[in-house]
Amino acid sequence: MLKSLSIENLATIESLTIEFGPGLGALTGETGAGKSIVVGGLGLALGGRASADDVRPGRKLTVVEAHFKPPLPASVRHLIRGELEVEWEAKEPLGLRREVSRAGRSRCFVNGQMVGVGDLKRIGELLVDFHGQHEHQSLLRPGAARWALDAYGGHEALLKEVRVAWDETRNLRQRGEELERAARDFEQRLDYLEFQLEEIHRFDPQPGEMERLEHDERRLARADALVAQAAEAYAMLYAGRDDGRGEASLLGLLREVERRLGELAEVEPPFADALERLAEQKAALEDLAFSLRDYAESVRADPRRLDEVIARLEEFRRLARKHGGNEATLLEARAAMQSERDRMTRDDAERGQLGKKLERAEARLRGRADKLSRGRRAQAKRFAGAVLDLLRELQMEKARFEIEIEPLDAPGADGADRVDFLLAANPGLPPAPLRKVASGGELSRVMLALKSTLARRDVIPTLVFDEIDAGLSAETARRVGGLMERLAASHQILCVTHHAPIAARAARHVAVQKQTRRRATYTEIETLTKTQRIEALAKMMGGDASAKAARQLARELMK
Repeated sequence: MLKSLSIENLATIESLTIEFGPGLGALTGETGAGKSIVVGGLGLALGGRASADDVRPGRKLTVVEAHFKPPLPASVRHLIRGELEVEWEAKEPLGLRREVSRAGRSRCFVNGQMVGVGDLKRIGELLVDFHGQHEHQSLLRPGAARWALDAYGGHEALLKEVRVAWDETRNLRQRGEELERAARDFEQRLDYLEFQLEEIHRFDPQPGEMERLEHDERRLARADALVAQAAEAYAMLYAGRDDGRGEASLLGLLREVERRLGELAEVEPPFADALERLAEQKAALEDLAFSLRDYAESVRADPRRLDEVIARLEEFRRLARKHGGNEATLLEARAAMQSERDRMTRDDAERGQLGKKLERAEARLRGRADKLSRGRRAQAKRFAGAVLDLLRELQMEKARFEIEIEPLDAPGADGADRVDFLLAANPGLPPAPLRKVASGGELSRVMLALKSTLARRDVIPTLVFDEIDAGLSAETARRVGGLMERLAASHQILCVTHHAPIAARAARHVAVQKQTRRRATYTEIETLTKTQRIEALAKMMGGDASAKAARQLARELMK
């Protein structure tokens, strides 16, 4: 339910806040007072079209904000929290805010969190339904007649069955199209994959093998030099050189140093620590010397093995270049091609089974759509009759209202029918689609009759009627007011009206007035007391608000 609306700097409105309540609320005022501006402000807050011209002269920014009181439809919660991921507790009030600058830029907020104007509009359409002389949002949307008929007939379960069958059929058709596209080059692609995989499998690359091969190549290519270097380093460290010069080894010299340090340490204790460190370093050098000796003894020149290593490394590099440039990409390519080959094999088997699955799914869809169609046809006359009864109550006695159901070429997510509302407002003319033949006043009364017939099914909580009573006689307006009052038992109604019989039925009456101060025009509002309402109703009926007869008639209307 709409709880309040605040407007700042919109056209002739400088600043105002309207509090709303349940049931029927009336918004009245003389022509040009600004009633439509108030309704337009609500439309802006709900994502309606904005213009830089909306901003009040001399101001930089128009701000409109609407607050809604829970409970609100589940569809609103799913959209805000689920799809838009805006934080909002369903038990808390919901605030929608719109800012429009003189430059024409617009910013939208849901509970203080910025959203796009399109998202704000989607939320607004779930909260408020606008109906005016030239604007019947929900009534004339594509699919509205089908939705209304299904809502009246209680076809939710049937419609859900159709949509489940449609989703299954659509998914199978899409899968079939994918498989058919893949089948066009199936053999060629499969042969390519088999050839590439056979080449890689025959070579059988192993993780880390390229690095090992490169190391073996370097070692085998320089085997003699490596042995010589290792042997010489071992001799320098441990055995000493046998080259005629009789040079002592490094470890031999260190042993002499160790002996001398030992003698010093006996007299000078500080040298004991140095002696200990020297022993550790000597041990490390001895380990290094033995490793060099073992390496020199293990490495042998092997030309045949070198040729094998070079040949495998070249093949490894060729395959790697072919499949991405290095060992990792080669191994990844092998895994990917194996996966694709396996999938193609499965797809080929699936393609052979898909046709029968699709036939069964289409048969289920047709069966459920036919069942829904029978339900729609069974309810269409009852629904049309209920609407027609209300149209007669609204003084469209000679109108004909029908619901046309035409079969579609193939069933879809909403069944196998095209549903349309047909109206012949005057005798002698055949019924035609409602959107093409109804005048503003006629369309308003048809909409009101439809909304009233669907009152228990319509989940949009707030309905706004913007001067839909224009051109109606006093008696018709009285009947429209009575129907609105009944509709207000299940919906919050905001009605902009010039007719006293409608305003008199409102639970809350707000008057809109235009004031001129300092050569500037201001639109202001006032929630009327009972006494003020009597005066306003008397004036709306064309009488003197202070005249006793007019005031008495106003009291009678309010009863």
